[in-house]
Amino acid sequence: MTISQAYDILFGGAVIAFLLIMFGCLVRAIRGPEIADRIVSVNMLGTLTIMIICILSLWMKQSYLLDVALIYAMISFLAVVVLVRVYLGVHREHLRKRGLSDKPEGILRDEPDDAGEEDSPEGGGTK
Repeated sequence: MTISQAYDILFGGAVIAFLLIMFGCLVRAIRGPEIADRIVSVNMLGTLTIMIICILSLWMKQSYLLDVALIYAMISFLAVVVLVRVYLGVHREHLRKRGLSDKPEGILRDEPDDAGEEDSPEGGGTK
């Protein structure tokens, strides 16, 4: 067995392993159970796709695939950011319909406290 054959086996095995992991992530993205699980699995699918593209770049000795992987990484990052923003918007709207606030209790209050004084930026009331 030559070193070239060993690399072929290594790269082929890595691609197959990542494809199996991607299948598991796809199942998690479809089944959930939470929306956060779906977002994380979509992010992991993007990361695994980037890894497969990089392995194929080494295997096929084609350096332009690394540029493709970098562009795909930027697109994948933006897609996850958009998904999170959409989810947060839906979550806030759901809380508004239920009459709840999405702000943590006592941390980011816009209204004055009981004594009629507003919280200072340093975290304490002024007297």
